[in-house]
Amino acid sequence: MKKLFSLLLVICLLVPATIASAKTNQPAAKTYAKLYLGMDAAKLPMKLANGLVVDKENVEGLGYLPVIKLNGKKVWREAEQSWINTNGAVQFTAASGGDTFLLYLSGATGGSAVDLVGVHKDGKVFLRKSFGGVGVDAKFISANTVQIEIERENKKWNPERDPNAARHTDVYDVTVYQLSSKGMVKQKQFVRKAS
Repeated sequence: MKKLFSLLLVICLLVPATIASAKTNQPAAKTYAKLYLGMDAAKLPMKLANGLVVDKENVEGLGYLPVIKLNGKKVWREAEQSWINTNGAVQFTAASGGDTFLLYLSGATGGSAVDLVGVHKDGKVFLRKSFGGVGVDAKFISANTVQIEIERENKKWNPERDPNAARHTDVYDVTVYQLSSKGMVKQKQFVRKAS
């Protein structure tokens, strides 16, 4: 009788712990380091915990563009295929709910446009947002928070007489956005920064 009681007590203590660990067995949110497709192409493809794969695609020998795949099928690819858009910088996250966010910086210097995309773990694209300017930079602060910096253009710049470099001011409007699984992008913070 004592053995039966001891066995029941052990079972009663183990079952709730097993159920609790099964409920919290979701992969932790992760933010991956920025990769430069011109130099770091060998680091892709990269399989994420949610089953999505971030990969690259060669565009007619001009360079690479980022793609997201599910079960070997392409669910998203950077749309702009011109040579100036290839070999930019890509950064991505796997959020705790299973969504993936990816940003792609492109342009003549890898920094005049950023495209932001959100993909559910089932491969459905639910967010597409683009930002552009004279100079643009972006990075993920966390798995569902992105910081976008857009350089202000020199208002006195005259394209007929001034070099292209004169467009730059080194003054950036910095905005932090909170990303949600419903595809909404909410402004979280606005800061001005001078380099």
